[in-house]
Amino acid sequence: MSTFLPRSLILPLYVAIAATSARAQTAPADHSHETEPVILESLVVTASPTARSQADLVSATSVLSGSSLLDSRQASLGESLAALPGVSSTYFGPGASRPILRGLGANRVRVLANSTDTLDASNTSPDHGVAIEPFLVKRIEVVRGPASLLYGSAAVGGVVNVIDHRIESELPAGPVSGLLDTSLTDNGRGYATGGSVDVALAPDRAAQSGFVLHLDGLRREADSISVPGFSGQPGAPKGDLVNTSVDNKSASVGLSYVSETFDAGVNHNGFDSLYGVPNETEVSIDLRQRRLDTSADYTADFGIFTGARAKFGYADYQHRELDAGVVGTRFDQTGFDSRLELLNGEVAGWTGALGTQLGQTELSAQGDEAFLPTHTTQSGALFLFEELVRDATTWQVGARLENRLIEADLFASPGGTSYTARDDSRTTVSGSFGLVQTLSPAYKLAASLSTTTRAPNGQELYADGPHIGTGAYEIGDAHLTDETSLGAELSLRKTTGFVTGALTGYINRFDGYIYEQATGALVDATNAPVLPGDPEALTQTRFTQTDAFFYGAEAEAIWHLHASNRHTLDLTTALDTVRALDDHDQDLPRTPPLKGRLALDWKKNAWRAGTDLVLVSRQPNTATGETSTDGYTLLGLSAGYCLETGPVTYDFFVRAANLTNEEARLHTSFLKDVAPLPGRAFTAGVRASF
Repeated sequence: MSTFLPRSLILPLYVAIAATSARAQTAPADHSHETEPVILESLVVTASPTARSQADLVSATSVLSGSSLLDSRQASLGESLAALPGVSSTYFGPGASRPILRGLGANRVRVLANSTDTLDASNTSPDHGVAIEPFLVKRIEVVRGPASLLYGSAAVGGVVNVIDHRIESELPAGPVSGLLDTSLTDNGRGYATGGSVDVALAPDRAAQSGFVLHLDGLRREADSISVPGFSGQPGAPKGDLVNTSVDNKSASVGLSYVSETFDAGVNHNGFDSLYGVPNETEVSIDLRQRRLDTSADYTADFGIFTGARAKFGYADYQHRELDAGVVGTRFDQTGFDSRLELLNGEVAGWTGALGTQLGQTELSAQGDEAFLPTHTTQSGALFLFEELVRDATTWQVGARLENRLIEADLFASPGGTSYTARDDSRTTVSGSFGLVQTLSPAYKLAASLSTTTRAPNGQELYADGPHIGTGAYEIGDAHLTDETSLGAELSLRKTTGFVTGALTGYINRFDGYIYEQATGALVDATNAPVLPGDPEALTQTRFTQTDAFFYGAEAEAIWHLHASNRHTLDLTTALDTVRALDDHDQDLPRTPPLKGRLALDWKKNAWRAGTDLVLVSRQPNTATGETSTDGYTLLGLSAGYCLETGPVTYDFFVRAANLTNEEARLHTSFLKDVAPLPGRAFTAGVRASF
């Protein structure tokens, strides 16, 4: 593991925090946003070119921030979001978990870091972790349903945008602001600690301009977790899920210029993660990413435009799979993602944005599981997003033209076949139409119709080799056609009154849906046939196409049982379901089951407490050869106290997860028979912000 940043940055963080705490003259920061409840009216910056409240967006959204994020964050992104409506995860142990939205994942859900791609390999396999550590993030926005107009055809299922403010757009309230966060958990005997500091350099308070130096760093360590009963791992002791330890490091340094009309900045950051994979008890993954991000935002008028913003991210990513400490397979990827948006003022009553997005990645695999040729993927797109307000109706339309080119090298597959993978160039068009209708001061109706065309990626076209993460020998198909989807969504939202919330229904019809289909053959790592029971047996799978139909519903309501300046009591109820069928009305694999949630949140002055009950039903709707999973109930409790002492605010918190120690196996996980979710866990911590 590289020691590039954590030791060099964490010490200055502690020193800066200690120095600032001792300075009574430092102006206290505004911490009100840290405890804001997540409600329907939260602003979202991911689903449209300009920030909109959740009620005014065509798409269904969820937001985690403040104490809600503090109480839900886990070591992986997928598990941090898993309780939200319409969200599940790929859960591959504590170290690797990617979000699934409405039954769609991998190359149909875009995971972003501050609106640019994460530039990792998490979409190629569920055992590949997302190169984001949720511990220090400020906000996570989830857009459920097609978001392909702004972020590409890989967002047909939705977008998860992780916002961390490493490139600041505002001056700190005082000379220095920041936070220090530490937590301990008993399950896995783990800890996480980190902090961030923003320093105002040569600020002009009258003009609200100046430079901001940003530093942050964190460290997370945990041993293997405990689970209820026997995990399913061969020979594992009762109560243990072996080889699930986690060791994460992350840090960054950045410099920004901020003013009333122009912000720009640059940040260099790194992420290291060493974690075990439960299906191979001697195998661990060593993930390393170094990343450079820049952004600029101009908010003054010029010509017909009212502003412009640009973002650029470049990353060098490395992923090594270690077998008893020896490198067996290595994935390397370098790439960039960039976008430019021009915000236009009224043109015949329409306002919105015209934008372009350019990206490139080069992915190579070497070693025992080199199931992919080295290939470069280049993409370029133009997109348009416009809206028109007429009386009580807001109309939204958009279109995207995208070109994707894959250039692949000569590849000798483990099965002994040498061939030159063909270069593949595709141009696709996507579009959407929607409206938000204000029915009354309390009710709004949103409806949308969208079509998205997605070109197959390099894995779907060219895979040919063993993939231990999925227990398969994967075979791609260079003749796959484009995947086209037609989606419709209808949502009724209530924004004020005793009850607020939303009821949403959706359908999504795919022509040429691309998925892995088991051929029924068992093979070894060279694609040679083996007999059942062979310890080296892999399921042979081929990427194929079928027509598919996804439909489902989501309901979420917040019952405001009591509200006053000093005391609030809210009851949240939520329910979501999805069904995914092929053209023969057969269920597609790993479809999330029905999920419900009951949460009670109480706040009085500096105190808060809550209980959270997640109920997941049995999943009997299975694909051919897939086993069903039993239902389960997860009970959580949390409490916190906020203490303000001069310039520093301390937020103490405790929480209990899976309090009844119930066995829970995630139907969407490839490891559901081997790796149940963690058993009972208690976590305590404190966040000091100034």
